[in-house]
Amino acid sequence: MGGGTITLGAATLVGLSAMVVRLRISRNWISASKIPTEDLTGKVIVITGANTGLGFEAALDLARRKATVVIGCRDVGKGQEAVDLIKKKTGNTNVECIELDLASLQNVRAFATTIISKYPKIHALVCNAGVLVPMEEKTKTKDGLEIHFGVNHLAHFELVERLLAHLASMDDEKSRIVFVSSSLSEQGKLNLETQDFVRDGRQEEEETEKGDGQKKKSSIIPTGYSDSKLMNAMACKHLDTLLPSHITTYAVCPGFCRSSLGRHVEFPWYKKMMIGPVFLMIQRTAVQGAQNILFCTLEDKDKLQSGAMYRDGVILTSVMDHMDSFGMDAPKKLWDISEKLSREIK
Repeated sequence: MGGGTITLGAATLVGLSAMVVRLRISRNWISASKIPTEDLTGKVIVITGANTGLGFEAALDLARRKATVVIGCRDVGKGQEAVDLIKKKTGNTNVECIELDLASLQNVRAFATTIISKYPKIHALVCNAGVLVPMEEKTKTKDGLEIHFGVNHLAHFELVERLLAHLASMDDEKSRIVFVSSSLSEQGKLNLETQDFVRDGRQEEEETEKGDGQKKKSSIIPTGYSDSKLMNAMACKHLDTLLPSHITTYAVCPGFCRSSLGRHVEFPWYKKMMIGPVFLMIQRTAVQGAQNILFCTLEDKDKLQSGAMYRDGVILTSVMDHMDSFGMDAPKKLWDISEKLSREIK
């Protein structure tokens, strides 16, 4: 009896300690109360990859605000399921899914053409979709590009370029472009001379010795993913120099969130057992992470700096400084490389 009481007391203490840690970690996270409560009737918002996770929660919130929401998804069946659920939860019937395979620039172009033909005005384009795949799998897009570069960066670059004139034609209304990046971009490295990130991806150089003399990677995050998130931030920064005054652009870090992004990464069961409780304390839910996307999509542009990267309502200066470390002309160089490559791929 006494032993059981001690065990129960210890478990309670551990649980309370975990709650305290969670509260301390989350106290500076942006909340729904910080997001403008604007009625979005008549506003058209396009979100890539919104059938699940952060994109779905952002789309759901925007639909509740009566926006017309267009979801771009590779799997139209799953996309339609998400649309049906959003309609059911919000009562908003102005939600639809259009096929968008970011692994194919040809499909991206078709998606852009459909958007332009169906919607005379677009008030926000949220480049949310992304993939995270182990580098050793050497996964390519349908155009033969390294998967992170092709899907996370170049496909969204192509989509923005295709829709830019359409957005610019709305000179009587404000519009914006939001890139969902990550603070993991601080691990990103780009060699704009060799351009190894285009076809093969940067291989991990930083390795540490294990006790048995073997090598191990210094990070579980694929280099291609970190590099592509850096590209998102750079694309945003340079895009700002090209836009007319009524269009703004922002990059956003949603924070470390529970989502299906890491579904291609396998962990041994014992590692899951060890890190699971820690993740529960430090990870945001998809709803919490989506608040960052909503902030950059809805906040008054006079309160934001176009071309900057935000997390929890403030500019993420560490990422901005990391970008600058590659040279002030690096964002333009990356843009030019992307533009040339997109023209070469038919």
